[in-house]
Amino acid sequence: MIRKLLLAAALLLPTTAKAAWHEAISNHFIVYSEGSQQEARDFAAKLERFHFVLKTMRPPPGEVPFVRLRVFLLADQNAVQRLSGPGVAGYYVTDPRGLMMVGTRRRGARSNDVRSGRTEVDLDPEGVLFHEYTHHYTFQYFPATYPTWYSEGYAEFWGATRILENDVVEVGLPANHRFSTFDALGLLPLERLLSAQSYADVPGESILVLYAQGWLLVRYLFDNPARQRQVNEYLRLVNQGVPFGEAARRAIPDMAAFDSALRAYSGAGRFSLVRLPFRTIDVGPIAVRTVSPAEDAMMLDEIRVSQGYRQLEAAEMANNIRGRAQRFPNDPFAIRLVMESQYLAGNHAEAIAAADRLLAIEPTHARALMTKGMAQMAGLRAAQNTDVAAWRAARQLVIRAAGAARQDPVVLSAYYQSFVMQNIAAPDAATNALYTAMELAPSDDEIRYMLARDYERRDMIAEAIAIIRPVAYQVRYKANESESERRTRREREQQNRQAGREWHENARELLIRLEGRQRAAPPAPAARTG
Repeated sequence: MIRKLLLAAALLLPTTAKAAWHEAISNHFIVYSEGSQQEARDFAAKLERFHFVLKTMRPPPGEVPFVRLRVFLLADQNAVQRLSGPGVAGYYVTDPRGLMMVGTRRRGARSNDVRSGRTEVDLDPEGVLFHEYTHHYTFQYFPATYPTWYSEGYAEFWGATRILENDVVEVGLPANHRFSTFDALGLLPLERLLSAQSYADVPGESILVLYAQGWLLVRYLFDNPARQRQVNEYLRLVNQGVPFGEAARRAIPDMAAFDSALRAYSGAGRFSLVRLPFRTIDVGPIAVRTVSPAEDAMMLDEIRVSQGYRQLEAAEMANNIRGRAQRFPNDPFAIRLVMESQYLAGNHAEAIAAADRLLAIEPTHARALMTKGMAQMAGLRAAQNTDVAAWRAARQLVIRAAGAARQDPVVLSAYYQSFVMQNIAAPDAATNALYTAMELAPSDDEIRYMLARDYERRDMIAEAIAIIRPVAYQVRYKANESESERRTRREREQQNRQAGREWHENARELLIRLEGRQRAAPPAPAARTG
């Protein structure tokens, strides 16, 4: 699971009394708000407007499949940090089971900043979730290899967007909360920033510079089209496999002049902004409801299961959820959480029992069919049972689930995974289902890993590299890692692996291995003529 966190000096707010949860479903979002129905509706409409802005400024390349993104709005930042850790104002989970954003519905305090020439919100919830949705939009519609500075800077730029009355949109506002980073840490040399592949390349507090200077550079490019063309060439070279530093030097031969111009820009007294007056933005239909008592009582459990947790925590999580679900013995939401948490804990008999209870209520429930089939196959594998008929019968449940949920990446990838569990080659239909799952959840490293490995087994090395590269550079990586360091890291990764996932080499290791195979491959024979 990859989780994008917006790191900042979080504004701690007082905890308020618990409010009821409400759900608002729009064309692209499912918003759960711990507040009022109107708040849920209003935020879904706001997100649809922001989606419209992004789509207008950077239209998707044709029809791209997607699933609605779930958004959970908690009471305040204290509640967010209890789920994610200190210093987090909001976060985005890219795992297909938990494809979602978590933030807060309450605004922070307002402050004046002379650089903007106006009063702005430093860390307001809307900007945090706009930041995180920009990550989602970018990877959903334009999956590619993005250096961390660019990914975070681009999200910071669009996260500062303001949608005013009458659908007037302000673009280019300063991310004021980032200037304190410059004051405390300064700016990195431009070549070092462009050479940084991930957080690991700028350890310690300099991680904050990736956000701050990434925003500054993207904001500078907004005002300087010629420099934008240079950075576009840099990104093109990176996606061709050129090392980041070399790509920067080739695309920007006047690096020193660019660096000087960026530093001068950082001291500008004001930043221009662009107002885009749209005609009325049609947000589409929005259906709102108050959630069931079980959903209201167990919404935080839903978030925890969705965002994932370590296998070491799985047994305790399953027990806690089962205890809370006892109050709602016939509620499908509660039963599903019991089923999923028991499966993640490896309690396959309990997971099957919960799936049967859910199927008695909803006979075509796709996740229940899938979980029952996968739990049965896990039992067959544990018993080293090679009975072909037994495996086929269990897989039929997963096939039925895939037929009932053709847009669910979890179910589609489970169909492929069922062949991996049996240790047999997946048929083309399963590979095609996995590819569709990747299109629906393109930022998930596990789906990309399985697909790249499938292509590798088919000796499609170039295609495997193209599949894994977009997520490989998000993995922390140390060059020239010793064997001892490698062994220690892998032991740590196995110990901290996510519940429900088996340990394997990470995406970066796979990319390095695939690139080695590509270099070692003999050149293709020249075409014969005449």
